[in-house]
Amino acid sequence: MRLLMINNDRAEADWLAARLEPAGFVVQWSASLASAVEGGIANSTAAILLVDSSKEAALASAVRAIRSAGAEVPLLVVATSNDWRTKVDCLDEGADDVILKPVRSEEIGARLRALVRRSAGQPTDRIQIGPVDLDLKSRCAWLRGTCLDLTRGEFRLLRLLMLNPDRTVSHETILELLAGRGGRPSMNAVEVQIARLRRKLDEGQIKTIRGVGYRFVAGNVISTAAEREPCRAVCPTENDLQLDNSALMI
Repeated sequence: MRLLMINNDRAEADWLAARLEPAGFVVQWSASLASAVEGGIANSTAAILLVDSSKEAALASAVRAIRSAGAEVPLLVVATSNDWRTKVDCLDEGADDVILKPVRSEEIGARLRALVRRSAGQPTDRIQIGPVDLDLKSRCAWLRGTCLDLTRGEFRLLRLLMLNPDRTVSHETILELLAGRGGRPSMNAVEVQIARLRRKLDEGQIKTIRGVGYRFVAGNVISTAAEREPCRAVCPTENDLQLDNSALMI
């Protein structure tokens, strides 16, 4: 999931991005609200994370500017001030959630996943469409209970398609998803990823909408949690990653 992080502290932003990316977020950093809004990037992400690093920032005004620019995606604010009025003002201006520093990176990731789930109409981290079962937290996917050995790119692509059921995902959106921090891929790279993912799913589950993009099509067989085989060997969770545990809070 693409995440726009607005944070004027580059060191803090890099640190936090390193901990959110293993949790499934492709982080796009913006040092200022103006560059995020004027560049239009606030409208091309799954969620926005607004981090206050100055104690002087007018967070409520920043939230209002983001919403006034037309951004409708979930917005999480991390505030420095412990004044309850800061939280109330941000929520009134359009923030979906506000948390206060100090806060653990794991909590930020969990709250972002929850906001994205709700915006997609999913009550839990588990998405089930037809025979395919996907877990946003563990980053695993199953077909009729059998674990799908997906690469990172394949999982991101499947997650994007399943978070947009009954909607066509454009080529441009997939290009942005696969780009990450490694530069913009070619359209051929998109087609290769689609082809690889199709081979691991039922025939016809990824439908091509010619000239537009792709759509995930549900089948008739539904798997249940009890039928899912263990998948940790190929789907490392955020807790499996060797991160610096000496400073997990911002």
